[in-house]
Amino acid sequence: MSTTPPQPNQDEKPLRIRRGRVESVDLYEIKDSELDLFRKGSPADLHLNFAIFLLSLAFSAIIALNTAKFSNDNMHIAVIVVAVVGILMGVYLLISWANNRTSLSTVCDRIKERIKETDVVIRSSSISQTETTTFKIHESTEPPEPSDPTAKS
Repeated sequence: MSTTPPQPNQDEKPLRIRRGRVESVDLYEIKDSELDLFRKGSPADLHLNFAIFLLSLAFSAIIALNTAKFSNDNMHIAVIVVAVVGILMGVYLLISWANNRTSLSTVCDRIKERIKETDVVIRSSSISQTETTTFKIHESTEPPEPSDPTAKS
């Protein structure tokens, strides 16, 4: 099987690349699920939207029950059903949202925690040579172990 390299299209303009130097670049690897979360938002956000809608509808029905006089009993019962179902489903969806929500800042913090060490670069230059020294600084969240004052060195 022979493959031929792609030929540049004659009517395409050349790509212009401009680069500004930066001191360092941090690259973070992210999972597809994290990328989808950034693109779409948390799936639990839909629960919040419906909870707000249902609770608003229920409170409107409660206000209608308190302020209106119903000549038809069927209409009175329908408004009561809307109020009760709206409150129950709204509270259920609100609790579901609170238990399942994942904020974007939490995901960002989790991604940023993947870089555990920091590189510090010190450059010393002289006329004849330039040398670069790189130090690795390990960040640790664990407290240092206490030293034993009775131990002999």
